[in-house]
Amino acid sequence: MKKYKIGVIGAGAIAQACHIPGYIAASNCELGAVADPEEKCLRMVRDRGWKFTSEYCCCKDMLAKEKLDVVSICTPNKFHAEIAIACMKAGADLLLEKPIALNMDEADAILKTAREYKRRVMVGFSHRFNELNIAAKAAVEAGEIGKPYMIRVRFAHCGPIPGWAKTDWFYKPELAGGGALMDMAVHAFDIVQWFISPVQSIYAQVATLRKDIPVDDNVVAVMEFEDKCLGYIECGWTSPSGFTGIEIMGDNGVIFCDYGKNKATAIKGRNAPDGSSSMVETVLIHKPSASAWVNEMKYFTSHLDSKEAFTPGVESGINTLRLVLAAYESSRTGRKVNIKQ
Repeated sequence: MKKYKIGVIGAGAIAQACHIPGYIAASNCELGAVADPEEKCLRMVRDRGWKFTSEYCCCKDMLAKEKLDVVSICTPNKFHAEIAIACMKAGADLLLEKPIALNMDEADAILKTAREYKRRVMVGFSHRFNELNIAAKAAVEAGEIGKPYMIRVRFAHCGPIPGWAKTDWFYKPELAGGGALMDMAVHAFDIVQWFISPVQSIYAQVATLRKDIPVDDNVVAVMEFEDKCLGYIECGWTSPSGFTGIEIMGDNGVIFCDYGKNKATAIKGRNAPDGSSSMVETVLIHKPSASAWVNEMKYFTSHLDSKEAFTPGVESGINTLRLVLAAYESSRTGRKVNIKQ
C-alpha cells in the first residue's frame, strides 16, 4: 500500500478537529509536516500526541524543504488561494477548506493551476458528508416527497469565540473576508445547490446584530433556483438555541434534517384550509454512527489512490463563493442579484 506523505498548513481548530484525526485514522497516510506561524497551535498539536516528522512556522519553508503528496489548507481565508496555488505547483493534491478564496479572480486562478499542473482538489464542504443529508438526498432523488419547491437551511451557533477558534482571526476582516456569511452561509449555499440545483438569483440582508465585531454576525437570504423552486437560509453567530438543520418541502411531503436531534425524517400528508391534517412520518436515519468530519476524511483518504476527481471540487467552491459575494452585494445595494454560472 502506498503511504501518502501529508502536510497540514494551519494547525488551528478545523485541523485539530477534522483533518489531523482523519489522516491518523487512515492506514495509507503518514504525518509529514505541519506549518503554522502560531507557536501555540503547534504546541496544541504536540500536546494531543500527534507527531509530524517536521514542524515549520512558515509554509513557504515547508514547501521548499518537503516533498508532500497531499496538503490540507486550514489557514485563515485570506491565504487560501496563494497557498493552494503554491502547493499544487509543488506537486501536492489538496484538501482545501472553505471558502476557497476571497474573490473570483483568486478562485479562477486556483482552477487554472489545478488544470495546468493536473492536481486534484477537494473543498471542505463537510455538510455533504452528514449522513442525515445523505439519507435526505437519496429520499428526494427517489421521489419520496415529490418535486421540491422550497428548501430552508438554518446553520447557527454562538460564534467561533469562545470555544472553537484558537485565535481571533475569524473576527478580522482583512484575514476572514467576512463574518458569519463567509464562515457559515458558505456551507448553506453549497448544500442547497447540492440538494436542488444552481441558484439563479439571491436577495440577502447581512448585519452585525449582537457581537461587538467588525464583521457580520447574521445573514438571511432568499434564493431562486432553476425549475420552480425557492430557498432561504439563516446563518449566524448569535444563536444559543433553536433549530439547526435543513427542511426540504416537496409537492407530496417534507423532509427534516434535524441536527440537534441527529435525525432525518420524511413526513407525508396534507394540511387542509380548515386546519385539519393527516400526516405519516417515516424516520430516514437516526443517530448516525459517524460525524460528517469523520466521513469527509474517510472519503478523501480512501480516494487518494483513485485518479478520479474529488467531490466536491474546485467548481463547487467557485459556485458557492459566487453566491457569497452576491449576497454581500445584495445586502450592500438592497437589490436582488442575478447569478451567472
